[in-house]
Amino acid sequence: MTIAASALSEFRAIGGALCLDFANTVDWHDSATPVELLDGSASLSAWARLVDAGAVEADEAGLRRAIELREAVRASVRAVIDGAPVPAPAVAVLNRNLGLGPERRRLVVHGHGVTWTGGPVSGVDALLARIARSAADLLTDPDRLGRVRVCAADGCGWLFVDDSRGARRRWCSMQSCGNRAKARAHYRRKRA
Repeated sequence: MTIAASALSEFRAIGGALCLDFANTVDWHDSATPVELLDGSASLSAWARLVDAGAVEADEAGLRRAIELREAVRASVRAVIDGAPVPAPAVAVLNRNLGLGPERRRLVVHGHGVTWTGGPVSGVDALLARIARSAADLLTDPDRLGRVRVCAADGCGWLFVDDSRGARRRWCSMQSCGNRAKARAHYRRKRA
C-alpha cells in the first residue's frame, strides 16, 4: 500500500456516516495501488479533527486498533452491498470497540448511595467507540444501509450513503471521481 506525502490534505468527509468516512481513509482502495491516509498516529489525530470527532492523542497501538476497526467496517458494509453474510470476525471487532464507549459506565453502591464507575472515556477509545457505534447504527438500519454505494470510478472504492433524489449518485464526489469520469466520456465522444 502506498502512503501519500500529505495524505489527509485532500480528504473530504463525503460518506454520510462517520464509519463510512473512516472506511474511506484509504484512497483508491479497490485499485492495484491503494493509498493509506492514516500513515501514522498523528494522522489519526488529524483525521479526528477533520471530521469534528474531537481532539485525540493517538499512539501507534491506537492507530493499529483504528486500522483494524476500519477494515472491519469496510468488510461488514461491503459484504452487505455484495449480498454476502457479514463476516463474524468483523462483527467481533465492532463489538470490542463498542465496549469502549461511555455505555460501559455503570452504577456501584458506595456507602449509602451510588456512584458512577468507569469514568468518562476519552482519546482513541472514545473515537473508536464512536466509529463502531456509527457502524452498528448503519448496519442495523436496513433503509439507510440499502442506500450505501461504492464509488463507480475504477479503483476508487470509497463508500457513501446515497441520499440523492432518486438514489442515482454514482461517484464519491463530483469534484474528483465524477469530474474525471465526465472528462473521459467527453474525450471519448470527441474522439469518435
